[in-house]
Amino acid sequence: MRARAASPEFPDPWAPSLEERVRRVSVAGTHRVAYLYEVPDTSTFRYRVFNMVEALCLEGHDEGISATWFTRAELSVLERLIGNINTLVICRTRYTARLDSLITRVRGAGCRVLFDVDDLIFDNRYVSLVLETLDRNPDEAMLDEWFAAMSRIGALLRLCDGAISTNHFLSARIEDFAQLPTWVVPNFLNALQLERSEEIRRTRHASEQPPGVTGIGYFSGTPTHNRDFELVSTALARVMTRHTDVRLLIVGFLDVGPALRGFTDRIDILPLTDFLTLQTLIGSTDINIVPLQTNVFSNSKSELKYFEAAIVETPTLATPTYSFRLAIEDGVNGYLVDAYDWEDRLEQAVRGDLDLAGVAERGLEHVLRWYTPSAQLSAIRDAVLDTRVHS
Repeated sequence: MRARAASPEFPDPWAPSLEERVRRVSVAGTHRVAYLYEVPDTSTFRYRVFNMVEALCLEGHDEGISATWFTRAELSVLERLIGNINTLVICRTRYTARLDSLITRVRGAGCRVLFDVDDLIFDNRYVSLVLETLDRNPDEAMLDEWFAAMSRIGALLRLCDGAISTNHFLSARIEDFAQLPTWVVPNFLNALQLERSEEIRRTRHASEQPPGVTGIGYFSGTPTHNRDFELVSTALARVMTRHTDVRLLIVGFLDVGPALRGFTDRIDILPLTDFLTLQTLIGSTDINIVPLQTNVFSNSKSELKYFEAAIVETPTLATPTYSFRLAIEDGVNGYLVDAYDWEDRLEQAVRGDLDLAGVAERGLEHVLRWYTPSAQLSAIRDAVLDTRVHS
């Protein structure tokens, strides 16, 4: 097993200065939207804050809205803008007394307050399930940490006027927990991802693509997918035993487990990298596998692992959780694989028995039609402007 370093090739694009971000919501005659998140990162912040602001600021698409974002460290700046902000969207943030006061003050100034959340991490009734799914030891310290974090997120959520989530399954959990109206805004790709992925596709088209599969990718991201990967590790081992040219690329944190320890010379493990380099790595594989446990927590997650792969024409094989069932039509733009069927599907892929080229083409068409800033702009507008009646 080779663990290789992956130096970030692209810096994070959180470039606009605070002064520039404040200027964005100083445009007269616009509906001014401010997003708030604890600390910028390449996962939730990128998808639920940075991408949303980018979509709202699309040139030529909407001159009636201005949008920006702030971090918790910039609260004093946001507080000075009370009275200028029409909609405040607080994303996946823990309760503090200062935020409680901020919500009261902005609401008093006529501002609507929404909470954006992309995971089932606001209802402490699910702490045990979440820890089990994430393969965390439920000792005293871990229970204290997770009960506290989820309770604080839930407390802040309940103070808001409504909530935004990534899918209707998660929205139903929010409505049950907080009795708030909800809006669904799916995750989607930003402009830099789209540009970089187009370059990757051109490179792929310029090279010969032999039939079948020799490169399988698993992009775990966080160090919490050991139990998910267990669903496919034995199947992978059997397929790799029969096909000695098959290699496995893992990006992120993962214990591959005992089933694959005999294949160390054919497994490459890379640490987390920047999100544009990740697109290159996904594009270097023939198929992308997304095994998941099936429970309330995993059904609340989005389908981003599908569209991050489809945009570089890498077909996805995924567990049929709620979001993947909605995004993927089996055999058309991807493959839905039940726990008992991983070995057969992987074998078919490796032998060249699946229409991977056709699936890749249709997956790309689907992503370009649905998972772009312009495609989701109306959904974001519906939420921040409250332009429709929630059903």
